[in-house]
Amino acid sequence: MDADTPKPSFSRSRRWLIWCNTIVGVAAVLALVAMANYLASGYFKRFQVSSSSRLEITPQTSALLKRLTNQIDVTVFYDQQGNEEIYGLVSSLLKQYTYANPNITVQTIDYKRSGGKAATLLAKYNLGTLKDNNFVIFDSGGRVKVVYGKDLYDYDINAVLSGGDSVRRNAFKGELLFSAAIFAVTDLRRPKAYFVYGHGEHDPEISGLDTGYAKFASLLKDEINMDWDKISLFGTNEIPADCQLLIIAGPSKAQFQEYELDKIESYLKEGRRLLVMLNNLAISATSGIEQTLAKWNVGVESYKIEDKGYSVTGDDLVPANLKGDHPVMKSLVAESLQVYLVLPRTVFSNSVSSARAADAPQVDVLAMTSTNAVGRFRTREANGKIEVREVRGAFPLMVAVEQGSIKNVTTARGVTRILVVGDSLCFDNQLLDQAANHYFASSAVNWLIDRPQMLLAGMGPRPIKEYKLMVTEANMKKLRWILLAGMPGAILFFGGLVWMRRRS
Repeated sequence: MDADTPKPSFSRSRRWLIWCNTIVGVAAVLALVAMANYLASGYFKRFQVSSSSRLEITPQTSALLKRLTNQIDVTVFYDQQGNEEIYGLVSSLLKQYTYANPNITVQTIDYKRSGGKAATLLAKYNLGTLKDNNFVIFDSGGRVKVVYGKDLYDYDINAVLSGGDSVRRNAFKGELLFSAAIFAVTDLRRPKAYFVYGHGEHDPEISGLDTGYAKFASLLKDEINMDWDKISLFGTNEIPADCQLLIIAGPSKAQFQEYELDKIESYLKEGRRLLVMLNNLAISATSGIEQTLAKWNVGVESYKIEDKGYSVTGDDLVPANLKGDHPVMKSLVAESLQVYLVLPRTVFSNSVSSARAADAPQVDVLAMTSTNAVGRFRTREANGKIEVREVRGAFPLMVAVEQGSIKNVTTARGVTRILVVGDSLCFDNQLLDQAANHYFASSAVNWLIDRPQMLLAGMGPRPIKEYKLMVTEANMKKLRWILLAGMPGAILFFGGLVWMRRRS
């Protein structure tokens, strides 16, 4: 070998050894990656790093999904570009559902881009006449629920009530409605509610922006998975045996007859459920149902209550205090949500002693005004003159009654539950979607019919935060100079320094 020829740094055997080590190292790394992915597929932990809680499902919903064994097909039917914000929230939230349970599958159809698929889906579910084209369909073995895009938000009407011209979205209800839809398509039970009529009650068949209860009736059917009907207690009509919930919604034009009240009392003694919504719209001071409520230790007054610190118009108010440890109110308090009432009556516990007897009804006050509220009521003096008197203090606005056992009465259907709200207008078509009234209505009904799996704290509407950047005209001029001259000038200046440095 020529003396000038460089000798190889490694022998041939040494080079082969290096190649073998490299191949073995790469194979080992690939094996570790494969094993890590295999273990991660069965034992994984996800963390929510987004600052927005609107995209994070609650532990209670996770528990609900873990028990789910049914196959659920979810279809997101949306104009993705025209509704970019809400579509993003919906799709991101549903991904969390699929992560929690692989039995949930999600597909998206953009009806603006995929006309053929859209027409096929609308025909499959007989939705061709829908005016709201943005919705989410939940299908489990032919049981179908549709969640409409317009229902996914709560709106703040305070600006309008104060003289403004816009309604602001202040909460996203995706998890609440999606979990309710999943429960509806997988739960085979379908309870039934009856609306009492004949005394000027709100009508569940009347829709529109008025005092009808069509939206509340829709909530029962679409979210609670509950059928409903109307019933008159006049004459020989009895409360049907399949009635799981009797609703008396704001009687205002006629009083209940004694025999009607007897029917209601017999119904309650069987361990059944009653929702009573009162108001100050009645022609007379009482509707008669107060007599029945008194037997269950519930008192009612016809005060006109004003609480200026918690009111916008004077006739409305937001309860200052909610009972956070009661199932009906627990979720509202956890999410700092508010109930919006109009012309409420005082509803209070009428228990004689704080030491409740074993068989006496348990009455819990759910909402109170502040201590600065004023109650005005009319009294007729001895001379026939009507005077208005004032009572100041904190007024209770709604109560929940529960009784587990009654002496000498067999309660085969379970405990008796009554919910009495001093305002019936809060559930009408105009106000049901204001503040957290919709969520309160859902929570109240779920408690009454004993569905604890849907009374999930934290699953309520998620607040939407908005940030406003206030910039004056003078600040705008400064920003223009900074963007148009300052930033390009700084780049040219530092570029010139670099050029001069390199020349030297």
